Amino acid sequence: MSGEHPSPDGTSLLDRFDLILDAVEEAGYLTLTGVMERTGLARSTAHRLLLQMERRQWLFRVGTNYELGPRLFDLGTAGLRNHWFYRSARPALHWLHVRTGCLVHLAFLKGTDVVFWDKIGAGVHDATFAGQIGGRAPATSTALGKALLASQPPGVLSSYAPVALTAGRPTRSRADLLRELEEIRHRGYAWDREEFRPGVGCLATVVHAEADDPSSAYRTTAAISLCVPVDRLDARLAAPLMTAKNRITQAARVNPMIDRSSNV
Repeated sequence: MSGEHPSPDGTSLLDRFDLILDAVEEAGYLTLTGVMERTGLARSTAHRLLLQMERRQWLFRVGTNYELGPRLFDLGTAGLRNHWFYRSARPALHWLHVRTGCLVHLAFLKGTDVVFWDKIGAGVHDATFAGQIGGRAPATSTALGKALLASQPPGVLSSYAPVALTAGRPTRSRADLLRELEEIRHRGYAWDREEFRPGVGCLATVVHAEADDPSSAYRTTAAISLCVPVDRLDARLAAPLMTAKNRITQAARVNPMIDRSSNV
């Protein structure tokens, strides 16, 4: 017996690499034994793959522990900076920061978490605002996340478990959240008053790329936000926020991923 857990169609090398990366990412760092326990891979297989991943700098070894390696960070940074939607949105994000003096975030939704794509601005409040690039937060506890949840096609929210929709806000019921999301749809932007960080208030709205059909595979949906000390949170910030939204929508009106010469 190999001790490995086979997939229905056979476990490929990439599948095994992916298993290891997921395990190390979740744990922070793992020994060979830890990788075996979390992935079900045999000792000889796990050891061989760890050596290969270390040589490629996908993993970094410290003593007997393995952690995510610098090659992944390089790829992640390049992916962020080179993504066509990011390049389209960046000028408007800079304009929004200069226009308001506020910290600006760009984020996307992954499951019921919001993932921070970019952050523009710094200052005495910056450490408090968190939202580090690549970091996550429960969507229901951020203006960014609530704006993104409110923009989801019908049926998506109903597919989430109730506990997932109240993560980060255990005192909020599903019904309360759904009412708030409906208000956000009508208003066009979401509020966050000290829900993510004490003393911090945020205003956020969604931005879309090109396609009008929410089910389109070519539609990129993200959200932008302004963050300020909560005593400076003002509805008047919505005007420059919506202007930036319109600028991004205009800049991203042509999606280079679509082959317009194709009739398929």
